[in-house]
Amino acid sequence: MNAPLNYLPAYLGLFAALILALVCNTFLDIEYGSFGFEVSFWSIVFGWTLLLGWRQRSEPEGSGKQKQIIVLLIAFVLTLLVFIPKWGFPRAGIYMLAMLQAAQNCVLTTRRQLHLGLLVSAVMVIFAAAHFRADWTMLFYLIPYVIAVVFTLVSEQISRHALNIRESSLGHTGHAGQGVAIAAATSIILALGAVFYLATPQVTWPSLAWRYGQLTNIGFVGDADKDERPGQASGSGAGQGASGAGGDSAHGQDASRGSGWPSPAQMREAAKRPGMPEWQSGVIMQMADLDEAIGQALAPIRQALEDFWNELKTWLKEHRSAVIATLLALILLMLLSGIVFLLREARAGTWLRIRFDYWHLVRLRRYSPGRAGALELYSAMERLFFVHNMPRPVTANVREFLRETTLFGDDVRQQATDLATLFERYRYGPTPPDQSSLEQMRRLYRGLFDRLG
Repeated sequence: MNAPLNYLPAYLGLFAALILALVCNTFLDIEYGSFGFEVSFWSIVFGWTLLLGWRQRSEPEGSGKQKQIIVLLIAFVLTLLVFIPKWGFPRAGIYMLAMLQAAQNCVLTTRRQLHLGLLVSAVMVIFAAAHFRADWTMLFYLIPYVIAVVFTLVSEQISRHALNIRESSLGHTGHAGQGVAIAAATSIILALGAVFYLATPQVTWPSLAWRYGQLTNIGFVGDADKDERPGQASGSGAGQGASGAGGDSAHGQDASRGSGWPSPAQMREAAKRPGMPEWQSGVIMQMADLDEAIGQALAPIRQALEDFWNELKTWLKEHRSAVIATLLALILLMLLSGIVFLLREARAGTWLRIRFDYWHLVRLRRYSPGRAGALELYSAMERLFFVHNMPRPVTANVREFLRETTLFGDDVRQQATDLATLFERYRYGPTPPDQSSLEQMRRLYRGLFDRLG
């Protein structure tokens, strides 16, 4: 867990995860116009500190610890002069945590420190997603954040395994091969995660909130009561980040209004928010146009499906008795099929047949005369063996079948051999069996039944 870390893609992935986590929090205040400045500031802070950590090449140096102390002093000053006065708690605590992580980046040289940095980014993202001003537009930064986290973990794992291979002198892994492996593993993990997410019970399919998880406004649109909005409680502090009178800002009005994907009109309204980045506003406008075009193209199909569904409901209501009777008949048919399958697996029909054979051939002596009687007695022996999990293969002759009866005792094998020998003699021989020969075969079959039946 505390293995050394010196793989550049892992540092780049951590940089992207931390930046996107701070962007999610900064995005809550885009209406105040400081979004671009804050993103640039945190990019410089995390980029410089992570560069210091990477240059140490897995070996902490004195210069890194000195830079760490400098960053801590800057964090203390910014907390007193900027974070607390401007945002107040708890928002100020997020930026304090970000500065502490920046100080830790100066000496980030192990896997444990890398995972701790990802954990810090997750805490910041959860805080931003749970804020009452968060809405679906934050997905532009949340989805890349998830990709960055998966990429970071995968790149670290693959680089460590590649290093183990080189140290064991088992081969050489080039950077191109590692890049392909990282891309493939990241894509597979994200695809599986998307499948599991779609299979998870959700309020709506793009929603990140469900009854067993972290509450968030992302994915909710439409009108709803203010009391139902998660995170509505007012927070302490002042300035543009404080929760209170500014909580009903234009940025958060779409946050928790009902459920469902936003309409094209709501998308265009979100794209016109003050402070929205131009690239994001343009993408949202294109999404609105595409959604509107798809809706118009699918309107006839949707209307046809609605008409079909209404007609189906009307028909079901008119033929309720027939539908119920049909369903009951299908259930009964399924039960009967299950019973037949169960009896077939239990060989119930063959079991009843060997009882009939015993009374018909042994007790009542109603076997046919001549070769037909010999065939009846031999077939009865085959059915007796079949019930005891010794079926005769279709391609096996009499002698081959007898060689398979090794599961039974010597007395059973001897009686079966004698009965089969008599059957072969009279079935394929020139002389048909007389009454005494058939009686002997009957006695042999009775002995087999007494032991196996």
